[in-house]
Amino acid sequence: MPTARDILLNLQLDELLRSPVFGKNSNLKSEMKDVMHGLLTKVNDKVYTLTAGDVLFASEVVAEAQQKLTSGNNATTVSEMAEYVRLAYQEVREKHIIRNELESRGLDLNLYYENQQKLVSPIIQMIDEQFRTWNPEVELIVAGKDSSGCHIYTVQNPGDTLCHDSVGFVAIGSGAPHALYSLIESNYKRTMGKDEVEKLVKRAKRRSEVAPGVGTATADVSVE
Repeated sequence: MPTARDILLNLQLDELLRSPVFGKNSNLKSEMKDVMHGLLTKVNDKVYTLTAGDVLFASEVVAEAQQKLTSGNNATTVSEMAEYVRLAYQEVREKHIIRNELESRGLDLNLYYENQQKLVSPIIQMIDEQFRTWNPEVELIVAGKDSSGCHIYTVQNPGDTLCHDSVGFVAIGSGAPHALYSLIESNYKRTMGKDEVEKLVKRAKRRSEVAPGVGTATADVSVE
C-alpha cells in the first residue's frame, strides 16, 4: 500500500513547465529545470534526495555522496545511502570552513593543528568556534524504497541523520512546520491509499506556502 513516502517520490516537471508562467521562454524553462534538478536529485531508481537551503552547498554534498557510491562502495539500502550523504555533508562542511578560515591564513588542517601554539589565542578560539558552530543552513531528505520497504531520513548540520520511518512523513525548509501540522491534523495513516495520501500532501504543500520563500510551484515524485 503506498504511503506518504511513496508520494514524495511522480516528478511532474513537464506539466509544471507547461504552465502559463513559463510560456514560450525556453531559457526560463531551462533555468527552472536546473533549479529543480538542484533541489531534487535521483540517487538511483528507488532513492532521491530533496534539498532545502543553499542549493550550491547541497549540490556539493550530493555530488560527494554519489562519488562515494560509485567508488566501489556497495550501498543497497536507503539507510546506507543516507549514511553516505551524512558523511558527505560533514566533509563538505569541513572543506568550507578550511577554505574560509584556514587557507586565507596560509594554513591547511594539518598545519593548523601543528602550529596552534604559535597562533594568537583569539584566532584559535575563532577558528575552533567555526568548526563547532558554523551552520550552512542546509537540510536534505533522503527517501526511497529498498528490499525492506519505504524509508525516509533527514540529514542536517553538522552532519546528523534522523530516521522518520516511525512517523511516515517529514518536511524541510521554511514551510516545514506548516506542512507537518497539516499532515498531523489530517490523521495520516500508513493504510491510506495513494490518491488519499496525495491529497493530504498537496494540502500540506499549499498550507506551507504561507511561509516566507515558499513558492506555489510544485513537483511530485513517487517511487512505486
